[in-house]
Amino acid sequence: MSSISTPLAALVLTGALAVAGVAVAQPTVVNIQLSEYKFAPAQLTLEHGQAYVLHLTNTGGKAHDLSAKAFFQTVALAPGSAGKVKDGDVDLDDGESADVALTPQKPGTYEMHCTHPFHSMLGMKGQIVVR
Repeated sequence: MSSISTPLAALVLTGALAVAGVAVAQPTVVNIQLSEYKFAPAQLTLEHGQAYVLHLTNTGGKAHDLSAKAFFQTVALAPGSAGKVKDGDVDLDDGESADVALTPQKPGTYEMHCTHPFHSMLGMKGQIVVR
């Protein structure tokens, strides 16, 4: 009997949350690697109004950052992520990772780059497209 009631209870709870206006969808995780001297991927395509977690990993041997000031000004950051974005930048030491939970609010094409000396010139740049 409990094997029938557990799925039924989950279905009822999910329905109740949907009726209450509570989002039950999990955010989409987008993996981004920072290394010498590139972002992988170099172009991100996101949907406005959808929740994401940007999982940033510095796989390089030097410190890097992802700077996208205009983009970060147009997103809703989750409370735990607000402290990871400083003036539109997410800084990572070599081997470090960070998760930035956000919801893009405004469609557009936004530039991203690394602000460390010469990193952008050597190819560490890209775009974030919000549709």
